[in-house]
Amino acid sequence: MQYKNGLKTLENKPKEQNDEEKPESELLNFDKPDFKFIPKANCQFSQQGPYLICYSCELQHAVWVGMKKIMVGIDDKGQPILKDRDLGRQA
Repeated sequence: MQYKNGLKTLENKPKEQNDEEKPESELLNFDKPDFKFIPKANCQFSQQGPYLICYSCELQHAVWVGMKKIMVGIDDKGQPILKDRDLGRQA
């Protein structure tokens, strides 16, 4: 230990690097992912802005439907029912 202004300070020694140490970052290949996510057939969608978001699957996923569509319900098969949104335009 060294002393500076009457206080103990740690010596600044550079860390020794071992060749056996694992690198802090890992190279990932996004063309070949380690897993494959297949959504369940009965997703429960909720609309948030231009997206239909499913929170019922183990991995949250979404579908972009745009600002001109609105989800009004779910059909017998569990698929979302989308209608054209009235954007306040008068004909």
